[in-house]
Amino acid sequence: MLGSAAAAAASSSSSVVPGVIVAKKYIASILGGTGSVGKNVLRSILADQQCEKVIVISRRPLDKDDDFQKLVSFEDPTGTRIIVKVCDPLDEMISTNTNIAFCTIGHGSSRNATKDDLMKVDATIPGKFALACKDAGVSHYCIMTATGADINSSWNFFTRTGGGGGYYNHVKGVAEKLTLDANISYTYIAQPAALLNSPHTPKVFDYVPNSILPMKHTSATINDIAKGMVKTTIDAYQNNRTGVVRITGGIPISLSSSEE
Repeated sequence: MLGSAAAAAASSSSSVVPGVIVAKKYIASILGGTGSVGKNVLRSILADQQCEKVIVISRRPLDKDDDFQKLVSFEDPTGTRIIVKVCDPLDEMISTNTNIAFCTIGHGSSRNATKDDLMKVDATIPGKFALACKDAGVSHYCIMTATGADINSSWNFFTRTGGGGGYYNHVKGVAEKLTLDANISYTYIAQPAALLNSPHTPKVFDYVPNSILPMKHTSATINDIAKGMVKTTIDAYQNNRTGVVRITGGIPISLSSSEE
């Protein structure tokens, strides 16, 4: 008869199946977790049992944010998985031992923003966040920018800072460059078009059928966009994928949530 230690070792070795990847536990961070997309990203992360906790980076205390507190009470009833860290996003934003991070911060109503403010919120802060994530040990990172992001786009007097305009696309392009400059092992750049069900998206987009649009300009709901972003990033983490991935358009991003 095997001794207890030998029996335990035999049992342990026999449970390992060659070629099968054992899911890893992880800690995630998110910047923009109180926004319309960010809240859905937070829900999707918490739905994954491998996630031990999520650090929500905020520029202000969230104890009086009723919508966020309702989300917390429903998604984290034990109060052990969601940690809010209040800080200036331009300072050190997250602590060490973070594996996965998501950046969904954005000005929201960009048309009402000044050029400088749009650049700060949609590009400079995400760039600083990516660097902080790299320093914190993040290996898999996802940022949401937009279809048409192009650092070479320029200011247009008619579209000004509005979504889809030249300057807006320039700012999103800058955000992508700053993110890639952080040199994180895996970076997923999600470039959605219209975000359906977002308070910042004109309702007219609800009536534009995707069937008549090029794939990169297709729309999807904020919930489906979030699910796709989270699943793609977590799958990459669990399978140790590296490199840069860009997915453009609502349908391609949301479809990734159902891919095996």
